Amino acid sequence: MKQGDALPVSPRGENWIADMARAVTALGVETSDHATLSRIAALLGMEKAAPARPPAGDERLQRALSSDATVSPTAEPSKPASQPSRGPAELPEEPLQVLRPVSAQTLGSKRGWSEPPLAEQQRSKPEPLPHQPLLPPTSESATLHLLLSRVVREGPVDVAALLDTVCRGDVLSQLPREPVRTLRFGVQVLVDLGVGMQPFHRDQAELVRRVNALAGEHSCDIKYFSESPLQRSGAAAGWTWKAYEPPPPGARVLVLSDFGAHTGGATPQLETEWRQTAQLIRRAACRPLALIPSPPELWPPWLQRLMPVLSWDRQTTTARVHSALS
Repeated sequence: MKQGDALPVSPRGENWIADMARAVTALGVETSDHATLSRIAALLGMEKAAPARPPAGDERLQRALSSDATVSPTAEPSKPASQPSRGPAELPEEPLQVLRPVSAQTLGSKRGWSEPPLAEQQRSKPEPLPHQPLLPPTSESATLHLLLSRVVREGPVDVAALLDTVCRGDVLSQLPREPVRTLRFGVQVLVDLGVGMQPFHRDQAELVRRVNALAGEHSCDIKYFSESPLQRSGAAAGWTWKAYEPPPPGARVLVLSDFGAHTGGATPQLETEWRQTAQLIRRAACRPLALIPSPPELWPPWLQRLMPVLSWDRQTTTARVHSALS
């Protein structure tokens, strides 16, 4: 800068000499520190950097600087410092959080956050339908009681019979009693496991369970066979079966079989074996009775001559049982 040039002006419109002098005085900077003086000038926004030593004849700057420090006569003028470019303040870079889209279904649901996911919920399995018996459900117990029981005169005293005997002048050896049905003689159930009865295995098992509940397990004798019980039958596995043995005297024998009706008809050999089986039962003072799951037109013609037969279906009522057993 030559003598007579216009002094640079700060952005505030004041003389740069006064600003420079106040900054140097406040910071206590030595006049020989040309680099610091250049930075101060740049920070003050001067258009031109202030020289380290004022030119000769500039008494205002010399007086301002000599008030706090002495200017060295041998100091070289400092080079003008370039004004650093100041951009907007830079914010520290932070990792951006990836936002996940929210579906409309999630927004509309009112499910609580504590509810487990649907994949973890145990879906309730549908329960199997209850078994429907072949006999009428409303009268099944009464029908089974009629089928399995035996009529004996062990009830209350028959007053009418007693008066009739006395009026005739007959000698009483024992008091006459009314007839009642009882299961105390026991029950034997013959269950056919042949091919023709395979569709009715569940019905057979359910009926056996009901008979045990009605007569008592201690009074029930369950025997399994195939086609005919005469040669092989038993209560356990097939390899333990042996020749048929009738129950104790007075027991009811209930047969659950198709007698060959579902396998093309009964053969002569099957007829012979069942005839011998019925004879063994009657010789033991027992009464056989058959339940067959087929209509009467499919029954073997010889079957009704051996034992009473009833259809094992919803048409079998207590009235039909009375009629078949009378």
